[in-house]
Amino acid sequence: PTQQEIPALAELELDMKALAETPAADLPQKLAALPQAYAQWIADQTALIEDPAESLIEHREAANRALERCETALNRIQAGIETLQQNPQAAQAFQFMNQAMYLQRRQSLYAAKVRQGEATDNDPIESPTWFPFQLAFILLNLPSSTDLHHRDRSHETDAIADLLWFPTGGGKTEAYLGLAAYTMGLRRLQGTVAGRSGAAGVAVLMRYTLRLLTLQQFQRATALICACEVIRREDPVTWGKEPFRIGLWVGMKTTPNRTDDSEAVIDALRGNRPPPSSGSPYQLTACPWCGSAIDKGKHLSVSSFKKGTGRTLVHCGDALGRCPFSKKQAKDEGLPIVVVDEEIYRRLPTLLIATVDKFAQMPWKGETQMLFGQVDGYCDRHGYRSPEVDDSDSHPARYGLPKAKTQPINPLRPPDLIIQDELHLISGPLGTLVGLYETAIDRLASWEVDGQRVRPKVIASTATIRQAQDQVHSLFVRKVQVFPPQGLEVGDNFFSRQRAPSEEHPGRLYLGICATGRRLKAATIRTYTAILAAAQSLFEEYGDRVDPWMTLVGYFNSMRELGGTRRLVDDDIQQRLRKMDRRGLARRQLRNIEELTSRKSSTDIPLVLDQLETSFENQPEAAKESKGKRRRPLDVLLATNMISVGVDVSRLAVMAVTGQPKTTAEYIQSTSRVGRRFPGLVITIFNWARPRDLSHYERFEQYHATFYQHVESLSLTPFSSGAMDRGLSALLVALIRLAKSEFNLNNRAGRIRRDDPYVQDAVQTIVDRAWLVSGSSDVRDLVKKELESRLDYWLYEAEDTTGGKILGYKTQKDGLTQGLLKSPGTLDWERFTCLNSLRNVEPTIGLILNDQVPDDDFSRAPKPMPAGNHE
Repeated sequence: PTQQEIPALAELELDMKALAETPAADLPQKLAALPQAYAQWIADQTALIEDPAESLIEHREAANRALERCETALNRIQAGIETLQQNPQAAQAFQFMNQAMYLQRRQSLYAAKVRQGEATDNDPIESPTWFPFQLAFILLNLPSSTDLHHRDRSHETDAIADLLWFPTGGGKTEAYLGLAAYTMGLRRLQGTVAGRSGAAGVAVLMRYTLRLLTLQQFQRATALICACEVIRREDPVTWGKEPFRIGLWVGMKTTPNRTDDSEAVIDALRGNRPPPSSGSPYQLTACPWCGSAIDKGKHLSVSSFKKGTGRTLVHCGDALGRCPFSKKQAKDEGLPIVVVDEEIYRRLPTLLIATVDKFAQMPWKGETQMLFGQVDGYCDRHGYRSPEVDDSDSHPARYGLPKAKTQPINPLRPPDLIIQDELHLISGPLGTLVGLYETAIDRLASWEVDGQRVRPKVIASTATIRQAQDQVHSLFVRKVQVFPPQGLEVGDNFFSRQRAPSEEHPGRLYLGICATGRRLKAATIRTYTAILAAAQSLFEEYGDRVDPWMTLVGYFNSMRELGGTRRLVDDDIQQRLRKMDRRGLARRQLRNIEELTSRKSSTDIPLVLDQLETSFENQPEAAKESKGKRRRPLDVLLATNMISVGVDVSRLAVMAVTGQPKTTAEYIQSTSRVGRRFPGLVITIFNWARPRDLSHYERFEQYHATFYQHVESLSLTPFSSGAMDRGLSALLVALIRLAKSEFNLNNRAGRIRRDDPYVQDAVQTIVDRAWLVSGSSDVRDLVKKELESRLDYWLYEAEDTTGGKILGYKTQKDGLTQGLLKSPGTLDWERFTCLNSLRNVEPTIGLILNDQVPDDDFSRAPKPMPAGNHE
């Protein structure tokens, strides 16, 4: 609801720029209307319980529980405003957040216009504002984000994970990005606490499950970091000399692991040669600040480790040098992004975006301890150091660089905020292993202040979830508080209201097609042809206004189905469209057909996302492909569930879903990619030969009227026997190796001692976690037994020094260092076999077809079973 719809919110200041400029003493007054209006709404809801006309008296107990949750949220919002009133640093960080979010929104809108060829320097851009729920979510999290010892943050069993539950496209990303900006600003203001500096290091850790989701959120969050960096440059005394940076920590198939690999890829891109690896540092196609195109041949460069600073630089393509991130204004830094693993460890970006799979590298790479603040030195030229980072103590002046040396420093603060977006995707086998590895992350991100343990603040977000309490407990060992809490009516929780479709708020229309007796192929051809030809007919008559319906998004449950339809689009549908001259339809030539699947490389995905944003109304000459071809808008985009989260393109308005998706959550998420700004049309093509599809078609209207009720509950079992078999050894090694420097180096695995404090702490941490998650003494005792068994094996291997053998974590080429850890492969799973990715639980096995055996050779055929009873 808007301020006009709730008169009590009329005095609430939602303008980001105005809040940034409001004096700290006046902030409580500007925000007071929010808790006052919410309190009045709760009072009105309470009165309804006793109203006979509402028939709620018999449900009084359930109604009171719902309103108690609302009261809790209200009290937390008020506590957030009091924090701003009582804590000057909190007020200053709040102003910083609003200034950064204002700049981020303003520049993102401007950059989008530049990319479409619509913007001019004099274009007025309205000052962005918060939605009430976004501001409320930030306020209720301020106390626990500010006070390191707050019960909601650091208590062993009563700590809270705040779950932002809001429909897709509602603005969840801006809400948690705002809290991230507050955390980054506050950390710098607080300075050094308990000997650990907050002026550097990873402050916020954002985790995702899918590569596409990670890449697009990286692009959006980069604009925020650019805003933070602009503010820092204007006032380095307040915000420090260390640049605000954002890092992308994902698999090697997406980004390079080493700077040398990055240099090789860039050299190949410049020479139009195939890159030596699939990972690429080219993750931004345009500057997030000003929208200028970034050419992979001109604006990417590498300052090598031996001859420079060991950085991969990405500069804005602004030839006039007006952008603060162009070569003219930021020659040695460029855009504040770090996408190479080696550079992430050395530069420690303030905001780190990662996939959950990447944390499987913790036992394998000692450098990952640096992400949690465990550093022991700083090189003026190359950045931070830890035992596993190889560097000289000093560097002479050469290659135009001044001399540099390494200074010993204390550890940095670990991450203060962990954000888990799209929580519903943390489920099944992947979610179970994520929950197990979370034991190490929670421990490594914790530290002691005044003798008390400080844990990271945890927030999560999703639009589709059920039984969140169980999932959050198994994953984070925290209680969950859902925001916004539900009131008495499902369609009104004060912060959001369910509206009936209207001209102002058209929503989405769902249409089901089930061609009984016809093949799915025939139904698909006719449906696609009708949609594309009808859109063309309307476009010819009404022009630009029909652009949202000119790009058809096709959704598929499997790569096999998508591949079959791709052939149909290229052949049958193309031919039919050339003959479409019936009433309401028009002939059309499909010029640009793309896929968004796992087959797409990390370099291609940003280009596809750019094409999705390109409208049919405007195809500027400035937006060209590297080969000189004009970048055309997409006629058809075929996608798997890769598109179901993270694709936020407001111009999309029509989707065809082939077959009912496997889960309701996936169906809601995927179809919500269209109809965000314009009236949306979702057409589901059912396969009448599949009983499940037919069942959904028969109850189509009822299902869609209540499909949030059908969202499936999720299951996580971090300490099940299967999970421990796959991940317990990795968890033990990660906790011991990454805690401090004593066991960090690869060749120090052989120093293991059972009575070492770090070893004992690791074992106790895992055992305690197993007890808290399961509540079972049997599980706790089993985990203890398994850990002791693994320690026995580790100690046995460490004592074996035959022939000068040294026990390391990984085998080295020196012929002496033998690895404790084993990679999954075709051999049997051993006690210290550790995963390289949380998804690849079993190895891929190649099959070789022997076509040399004659067709009549039956010697290898299975023998028939002997006669008898074969029950």
